Amino acid sequence: MDDAKKTGVSLGGLLELVEASTIASVKGTVGGILTLINDPAASSSDLLQLIQLDPPLAAKILRVTNSSYYSPSQTIGDIHQALIWIGLDTLKEIILTQKMSELYCGGTPIDGYSRLQLWRNSLAVALLAKNIYSREFGEKGDNAYAAGLMHDIGVIVEDQLLHQEFIQMVQAMENKPQALSDGETSVFGYDHCLVGKGLAENWNFPVELMESIAFHHKPESAKEEHRLLVKTIFIADALMFEHYGYVATPPPDRDILQRYVSDIGLQWDALPALVDLVREEMVKIEQKGLIA
Repeated sequence: MDDAKKTGVSLGGLLELVEASTIASVKGTVGGILTLINDPAASSSDLLQLIQLDPPLAAKILRVTNSSYYSPSQTIGDIHQALIWIGLDTLKEIILTQKMSELYCGGTPIDGYSRLQLWRNSLAVALLAKNIYSREFGEKGDNAYAAGLMHDIGVIVEDQLLHQEFIQMVQAMENKPQALSDGETSVFGYDHCLVGKGLAENWNFPVELMESIAFHHKPESAKEEHRLLVKTIFIADALMFEHYGYVATPPPDRDILQRYVSDIGLQWDALPALVDLVREEMVKIEQKGLIA
């Protein structure tokens, strides 16, 4: 069935709606921080200049930096001090996290779904993907964190811009669980992966990040040079959904999950400890009011 006959909004039409919506308000800052993450020549002055263009974001950064989570020895009053205290890489993560969190505000929780729970899932996947890169691969994992944070950006687009149909789909899934992509395709004619891919292309995301968003449910469809990250996001998503799921879906195929774990050189027995680390981190973040 043609997608336009399902909801009256084609995929192309939905992406046009994005550019006229509040979702596009994060485009400049998110695009800027992704550029800095992927530019080895980027400096702290480049980052500070980006923050200066968004005063509300600067205020959020100072609130987070002055929280007990980062425990500054004295009150930090400007972004330069924040940079010195928490470091360049951490500040990049805070900026990306705080800006992305703006998309998940509001919405009325229903049985089995809320925007807050979707945000929890995104953050948990980001943390686990980064931990896999840093602890298992010995890499910083900046793109892994960004990819985890944004892997389901297509879902929040559907929620915000196709809200009535999206909520009806989620409610139906409570009674008859199915893969989210299957439910979306039956209702919209496309799924959140295609929506996220289109948004990532329109916003000029790095190719590796775009492929992680587009193929995190089908890693074998990604280009070979990007499959390490895409499979990492698949694994992080599958493992964290048990604890931070936001819709009723069947559990992931264990054989496929184990195969991807082996493909990227991980030990299956090492993953529970990483999951526990992320769950502990999420508790700390929530207790300190930093989840959004």
